[in-house]
Amino acid sequence: MMEHEIYRFPRERLDALIERLGREYRVVAPVIKGVQHAWEEVRPGTPVALEYPTTLLPPRQFFAPQREVLYRYRKGDDGKVTFETPPTERPVALLGVHGCDLTGLRVLRSFHESSCGDRMVTDRLDQSFILGIACWVPCMAEAFCRDMGSLENEIPADLYAWDFGEVLLLKVLKARGREILADAAPLEAATADEMALLRRRMRVRHEAFPTHLRFPPSKLPVALEAAESDILWDANADRCLSCGRCNLVCPTCTCFDVHDTGSLDGSQGERVRSWHGCQIPGFSRVAGGHDFRPTRTQQLRYRIFRKGKYMPERYGMVGCTGCGRCIKHCPTHISIRDIFRQVGGTA
Repeated sequence: MMEHEIYRFPRERLDALIERLGREYRVVAPVIKGVQHAWEEVRPGTPVALEYPTTLLPPRQFFAPQREVLYRYRKGDDGKVTFETPPTERPVALLGVHGCDLTGLRVLRSFHESSCGDRMVTDRLDQSFILGIACWVPCMAEAFCRDMGSLENEIPADLYAWDFGEVLLLKVLKARGREILADAAPLEAATADEMALLRRRMRVRHEAFPTHLRFPPSKLPVALEAAESDILWDANADRCLSCGRCNLVCPTCTCFDVHDTGSLDGSQGERVRSWHGCQIPGFSRVAGGHDFRPTRTQQLRYRIFRKGKYMPERYGMVGCTGCGRCIKHCPTHISIRDIFRQVGGTA
């Protein structure tokens, strides 16, 4: 594969691409759901909204599901207990993943590789197919992806697209991407005029995304440490409802709970993993009833520190992609962007 192969792909061939991917994958793409957009399984003929602004839930839901049965057990008449794991689902193909959510998948992989060695999640990521897509304008007023470095991110996509209406320009990032693209349509290199247009649009795109922070994300760990005792934590926590919305919509939140359920006679049951979050009451409570972060101030500060300090120090990547979801969906308008701006100043 030549480096930076870029091909023109007529939008009318999108169904052919979906058909080709459908032979091996569950194909998932953004579709219109009422007044919002959501990730749903699609087939040829499904209206796919590649120009979507953003989705409520990030695509991490397909690799670390909101609720997942890890195994089931059953006790036989002879008293012997047998265990059963759910059947493996087909790998997923995601079409049209924005840079912020691509970055979220990178963080998801780093956490599950480094912290808990969870092969279930990393295997799903390895087996997936991802078509990334560039945003021409900010998805929402709350977004600050340019500040956080995720606007230009293309990893871990197999193909990366720029949407020009009737034609997509597709960059091949992995050999698997080239193979599937060639099966879906004849490979046709982008023309000189199209490449010139792409360069012009990229310059315009960069100007369309304003900067909100006056410092690079690499300064966040030091800035946050210096602001650990700042009154801003109490000021923001006074508005927090501990509803956990910010955790649920975040593309880099990775925390989960594991619980067992069983029948009254103990003859059968299951172990389930489900999403959890540091802003939900009881998250930091341990055996004996002790809670390491009992107050909303401590909980809020931990969330921001994890995004801007703990994750960069442990994984080498900031845990905030600047997607803006947590700001938009917070019922009391707490803004991680404003907090970063306040602690960073002119750092």
